Amino acid sequence: MAHTLATGRKATFVKITYAATAKVTSAFILFILTALVTRNMPGEEAGLFLLGISLLGVMSVIFRLGLDNVILRFLSAHSNNSFAQDKLNRGLQWIVTLSIPAALFGIINSKYIAIYIFQKPEFGDVLFWLLPALPAMAIFFLLSFAFQSQHRVITTAIFQKLGISSLFIIGFGYLLFNMPSSISAVNSAKIYTVAAIIICVAAIVTWYRQSGTKLSLTSFSDHELKSASLNLWVASCMGLAVEWSGLLIAGVILTAEDVALLSAAQRTAMLTSFVLMVVNMVVAPRYAKMWKESNLPGIERLAKYSTRGMVTMVIPVVIIIFLFSEQLMSLFGVGYEAAGILLIIMTIGQFINVSTGSVGYLLNMSGHEEDFRKVTLMTGPISIIISILFITELGLMGAAIATAISVGIQNVAALIMVKKRLGFIPIG
Repeated sequence: MAHTLATGRKATFVKITYAATAKVTSAFILFILTALVTRNMPGEEAGLFLLGISLLGVMSVIFRLGLDNVILRFLSAHSNNSFAQDKLNRGLQWIVTLSIPAALFGIINSKYIAIYIFQKPEFGDVLFWLLPALPAMAIFFLLSFAFQSQHRVITTAIFQKLGISSLFIIGFGYLLFNMPSSISAVNSAKIYTVAAIIICVAAIVTWYRQSGTKLSLTSFSDHELKSASLNLWVASCMGLAVEWSGLLIAGVILTAEDVALLSAAQRTAMLTSFVLMVVNMVVAPRYAKMWKESNLPGIERLAKYSTRGMVTMVIPVVIIIFLFSEQLMSLFGVGYEAAGILLIIMTIGQFINVSTGSVGYLLNMSGHEEDFRKVTLMTGPISIIISILFITELGLMGAAIATAISVGIQNVAALIMVKKRLGFIPIG
């Protein structure tokens, strides 16, 4: 038993090392992307673009219909057999069928959305050029979870944020050095959309060139897939409210310049939780497989082992952020050091996120999607309410506080549910 446990830990450590390399690279690239935008555009232009890609990211999750973890679970448990492949193909059909009409509707009405929802008329052109990327992003992100089921951590990272961010930086850098006067939120949106389409094509080709895979139209109806994804879709939407309601509501209430400050601080704070994302890439497929094998003791050991490692790794990062918050924010340009306090507040929320462990994946990979949905149905509306109240009263500070509180509430609630359903907590 001791030898098996040691071997399992060694394999997990190796995989986490690969995942860490991929995620550190992704985090670094995302940081460069944000800094390039904020340092080379006026505050208002930077705010509009960062608000736009944040909104696009939220919408891509909505139009993945809760399929991410469902596809990950099916492919992890059944490998790439015809049953699991049919589930993936059907999920892609659903995404294409719904996301393309939604993107077209948004493109046609982009000016009205900008004026009547965000109260920023200049945001209309940014939305117009970003929304064509919606179907592409939804597709390549879902395929990234298919790659995750195969433990292909580098490929997974590329088809999540690393690929699109890298291509954007290349395109933005070309404009910056050759046509600096053309740098704007609108042109940045065009570059981002082109990058999304390229990554989408690459993801499709990479997946379907594998032996045993076949892109085919299947029957649209699937009760099993619908039932599992519906629970997770609700959970995903409510999870978005927890993580992004502060920024999006700030985009409605505050100025574009304020949104730029908040977005830069939030993206930097999320570096704290990169360790959690690294571990999730590796352990989620293993949770699904061990649950299928009824190996609850193995799940508990892996959860506690990974959580201890995450906390150990993230504490130095938190200390650095607390000590040098203003200096870190000054990397985004003149005036951004004022957002140092926002960075500290949101880092606290992300530290709670890491310290509670992979509670969401523990529930979702063990067939307790309904319980995770209940958690998010409680925390999502709370997040929206406190975001509106805090931002209205406290402005930017309120947005940061609301985001930190929301993340903390959701993770503690999910931790309690893990204890109730699985009989342990991953802390300790």
